[in-house]
Amino acid sequence: MLSKGRSLPRGIDLSRSPMEVAMKIGYVLLLSMIIGWLLPAAASAQGGHQRDSWYIGFGLGGGLSAGWEVDGDTISFDEWLDGLEKDPKISLNFKVGGTLSQRTLLGFDVTAVSQTASAGGVDVHAQINNYFLMMTHFPHDEGFFIRLGGGFSNVVATINSPSGDFSSKVNGVGALGGIGYALWLGKSFNLTLNLDHSRQWYPSSPGEPDRSQFTILYLGFDWY
Repeated sequence: MLSKGRSLPRGIDLSRSPMEVAMKIGYVLLLSMIIGWLLPAAASAQGGHQRDSWYIGFGLGGGLSAGWEVDGDTISFDEWLDGLEKDPKISLNFKVGGTLSQRTLLGFDVTAVSQTASAGGVDVHAQINNYFLMMTHFPHDEGFFIRLGGGFSNVVATINSPSGDFSSKVNGVGALGGIGYALWLGKSFNLTLNLDHSRQWYPSSPGEPDRSQFTILYLGFDWY
């Protein structure tokens, strides 16, 4: 059901092993850190800000890409919802944790991307969720930052129609790497622009996703 029996494009490469993906995420993060360290220390010009011992934040934005692999076929959300009136992909983020130092945060992070579609009384929904331990590091104390985390993930797909309902939920593990930039608003708030990429792996089961991935861009609002 998740493959819908169509001839599917190969635009999303989910075939890499977890080790290969981890290495690629590591390369991206290393490059991001180098770029961050080479940037002019403009963030320091904001000056005088101190993060408290804990933080909480929320984010809202869109999905640049999202999809899964089923029985060797790669399927994007857009492909699975093909033929229906699709809504835009939506991404959500919630975070809470502690301040290890003025440069490093560690906490619990929930990130999700979803898309819905409907036509002729049929409502369809696809969503990928991450529940991760997340580290956020600011090379210059403020401004540019990187995110790296991993933990529990699941992928959810539902179809509600007059002829019957279908639901699938598969649990697994995932990893996420991201970059962003934070601007101080007053003494306690940050407005952030975030770009995250995440991949997930699930127990192999016929007709169910083996892997999934998403890339999201969103605005965050964090309180220290």
